[in-house]
Amino acid sequence: MKRREEMTFWEKIYLPEILKGLAITSYHLTRNLVLNTAHLFGLAKARQAYTTVQYPEDRKHYPDHFRGSHRLTIRENGAVRCTACYLCATACPAQCIYIEAGESPDPQVEKFPVRYEIDTLRCIYCGLCVEACPCDAIRMDTYVHPRIWGFDRQDFVETKEMLMHRSRVLAEKGRDGNMQEMLAWYREQEAQVYNPQRPELKTYTERDRPKHYADPEPSPELPALDRRQDPSAR
Repeated sequence: MKRREEMTFWEKIYLPEILKGLAITSYHLTRNLVLNTAHLFGLAKARQAYTTVQYPEDRKHYPDHFRGSHRLTIRENGAVRCTACYLCATACPAQCIYIEAGESPDPQVEKFPVRYEIDTLRCIYCGLCVEACPCDAIRMDTYVHPRIWGFDRQDFVETKEMLMHRSRVLAEKGRDGNMQEMLAWYREQEAQVYNPQRPELKTYTERDRPKHYADPEPSPELPALDRRQDPSAR
């Protein structure tokens, strides 16, 4: 068994680590000061200074493998690609996906999801649903964080129409257009939730309910299903 080595005198007083942190901060401060001054005189334009992103007003692009909000992919005829096989709901460790299957009008497809909902409050964004799907029906490549505010728990449930709408916007406007539309929707929700001029929003009525990113059909609250104990829920 490897024993923990005793700390040295300098490690015990933490002074070297504090100086290392201050050195990094001083380096960035000095570098930004020199580069910004040089940019004022038209010098060193090829070298960019470090900038502070004013999040969430300004957002940088996430990497290609970032797991963002979900979307349901669609076929060429506009129908949802999902076949309601329940593999995503079975693989989900948080049990946040709820599916109701129905007979598909397409004779080539056996089933389709009449209802497909994701409870984003329970979702841990692990991506297992994407890996489990055999027909590439669900993806997390919207490159946008999920919403973080709402009036009640139902506001955090993403419906089938909302998930499909993201795929339509992504196909029409591309990645940047989808991000802009989703972020505009988020800002609209935030403005209504935190608007001091409208205190009546705190009481939450259907009249003041903010509009959704898409206009989905109203659905009842998700039941709390334990798929490990209830075989019929699979």
